[in-house]
Amino acid sequence: MKKILIFAEQLFTITSLMIYSGTPLDPLMTNGFAIKESDRFIARLLFTLTYIVSIFLITLRWKKVTYVFSRDKFIWILLGVCALSSFWSLDSDITIRRAIGLTGTMLFALYLASRYTLKEQLKLCAYMLAISAFMCIFFAVLIPQYGVGSAGDPTAWRGIYTQKNVLGKRFVLSGAIFFFLAMTNRENRWISWLGYVASGILVLFSKSATSLGNFIFITAAFILYNRILNLKYKVMIPVVTLVSTVSIVFYTWFVSQADTILGSVGKDTTLTGRSELWPAVFEMIAKKPWLGYGYGAFWDNSESSIVIQTVQWDAPNAHNGFLDLWLALGLLGVLVFLIGFVINFLRAIYLVRWNQTSENLWLLVYFTYMILSNLTETTMLEQNSLEWILYVSAILSSKLSTRANLLK
Repeated sequence: MKKILIFAEQLFTITSLMIYSGTPLDPLMTNGFAIKESDRFIARLLFTLTYIVSIFLITLRWKKVTYVFSRDKFIWILLGVCALSSFWSLDSDITIRRAIGLTGTMLFALYLASRYTLKEQLKLCAYMLAISAFMCIFFAVLIPQYGVGSAGDPTAWRGIYTQKNVLGKRFVLSGAIFFFLAMTNRENRWISWLGYVASGILVLFSKSATSLGNFIFITAAFILYNRILNLKYKVMIPVVTLVSTVSIVFYTWFVSQADTILGSVGKDTTLTGRSELWPAVFEMIAKKPWLGYGYGAFWDNSESSIVIQTVQWDAPNAHNGFLDLWLALGLLGVLVFLIGFVINFLRAIYLVRWNQTSENLWLLVYFTYMILSNLTETTMLEQNSLEWILYVSAILSSKLSTRANLLK
């Protein structure tokens, strides 16, 4: 009976991760493009079910959950700022609804961290992403009217997702997880390598240059972190400074020249329009720099029409997580996020040197992924976002593993 319950709980976790990641319902119900109100209703229903079950499972182990909850203050302070922003929001109803959704999302992350070790979480993610990869290939090859074709490129794969950008972003994360498992686990290593290669192929077929660049950088980051952080301080600091500087310059150059670099093979960089979008967003930020427009309120309000009229395309967000955070919560929210981020990043570097556990190495790799993915897309502090779930659970789980090591 116990084994059945454990299996059922793992099945719930994998299913929930897929709901947050993206299911085949998305292309089947929307034809890959148009989002109808009925589609949102079904998605909201699925997310709500994950919230309810997560709360139930959290209640069953409330003592441990309370302890896990207390391991990091800044992520919960950030959630509190989101809720409080309803008082100065452009639309308090939208902000309250989305803050509730964000709370449910973070409760699922809290459940993950309290129920599974970090490696167990990544293995469950790997199972889910393997299923997603199979379905993406199935849709693209056998029912291409749903799995192939995206705005501006009829040959780009989008798989079970609504856009090629989402496919590319999702399998950059998949590649990071499979590469990490391949490098840190000896058992069934070939399966992890197969998952890594499949993830890379799907990123290529998505024809997203940004995702391809992120895929390469995340792979390199893992190798560099694993090597450089073991050096002596006198050598490590200048090497880290040099590598960071070169990486930032190269990445900036790659993104800015991606149209030229990849134009010969017909790949769309998906950066068209951002050069006009970001200055327009900065102008709106300047109007309310300290507290922003309220969590989730800006892009569903008339204020966003000013940006849309400027750029002449229907931008759903700022296509930059840091700018969207600033729009929503102002400099207050940005500072709360950055303080927590920097503290945990520096802590992870210290712990990798002090106690070389894979959990702390994953934290560094994932933080790098979060930075890169939010330079041209928005996954930061998003409700129902797999990326934000893994960010919260990674922070909490790494602190639990550190505590366990100290007690040994």
